[in-house]
Amino acid sequence: MPRWYVSYRAGATTVMSLAKSRDEAISAGCALLDQKINVQEIRPLLGMRDPGDVIDSVEIRKLHAMRIPPGSAH
Repeated sequence: MPRWYVSYRAGATTVMSLAKSRDEAISAGCALLDQKINVQEIRPLLGMRDPGDVIDSVEIRKLHAMRIPPGSAH
């Protein structure tokens, strides 16, 4: 299973945070957005990349908006 990364802005720098899976990377990206951090993209770290594997800043914000806030599950 390929590792994934989340890239985000920290001041004038772009930072990469590693994740073990796509789902973990999406969760990490959403957590960063919760902290008002500018997430740029989520994608596989190595190997051939299908264009559909890249989750850009617009798509991660859509996923974040659809997410159930912690503590609100029935």
